[in-house]
Amino acid sequence: MRITQNLSYDAYVNDLMRRQEAIYRLNRQMATGHKVNSASDNPASAHAILTSKSLLSSIDQYDKNADYGLAALSFTETALDRAKDALTRLQELAVTAASGLSGAESRNLIKSEVDNLRDELIHLGNSNFEGRYVFAGYKTDTAAFDASGAFQGDANTQQLKISPSGSISIGVNGGEVFRGTAGGVDILQTVADFSAALAANDTAGVHSAITGLENSFNQVSSSVSDIGGRVSRLSAAKDDFSAYRLEVKIKISDMEDADITTLISDMKSNQVALEAALASAGKVFSLNIFDYL
Repeated sequence: MRITQNLSYDAYVNDLMRRQEAIYRLNRQMATGHKVNSASDNPASAHAILTSKSLLSSIDQYDKNADYGLAALSFTETALDRAKDALTRLQELAVTAASGLSGAESRNLIKSEVDNLRDELIHLGNSNFEGRYVFAGYKTDTAAFDASGAFQGDANTQQLKISPSGSISIGVNGGEVFRGTAGGVDILQTVADFSAALAANDTAGVHSAITGLENSFNQVSSSVSDIGGRVSRLSAAKDDFSAYRLEVKIKISDMEDADITTLISDMKSNQVALEAALASAGKVFSLNIFDYL
């Protein structure tokens, strides 16, 4: 096959274009610090990088969910601790009212404080965290209790997703903890019965309130302990997220980050090769245009 001057010229031009393209890619890698800047650079690596970055985004979101969950649980725990304080005071009042030194007048005075404490329990049952009623189940935009103490939420507990297949409860159902809807103690009714016994100067009713209030305190304490378990689970999850995030970032770096030392060496080699090709082409074709490429 005869090699014409045009074919030789095209070959030289194509070679020069390839070398210039290589230098352009190396310049881009040096500017970005990444050896893969587009899918065409390395389709397999580009896909793996995108997949890993998507996973990293998911980890970050689950981590944020865990932060929110910890804050919500801490808020709920504080509300229940205050409910425990109110029940502790109610127990003290019940013991005082049950003593032989208490008569109708003193019990009537105690009733006033008991009623205020019941209102406090209802208020705590309507605790709102960042615009959500924490004890209302899924009906987070509705106060859990009305003024009389009737439960207005549903039978659910608020859930938070912390993995593709896992969720954790970040709420306590107000119907269960304050009204015993799951078979426990109806705390608000227990307090109301105590108030009624005081008003009627009913000694037997006052004595009965002592046991009921003790069971009420234990019920709230159990909910607080359960929250502690969930806080531990979320804290452990956050530790896992940190470790997994680091692992994924290292994987992305291995696939994406360029070796600057190697880039500089490759850049020099390609520049020398390009200059040599230009010089050779100029000598072979004696074309002034190659002096300006």
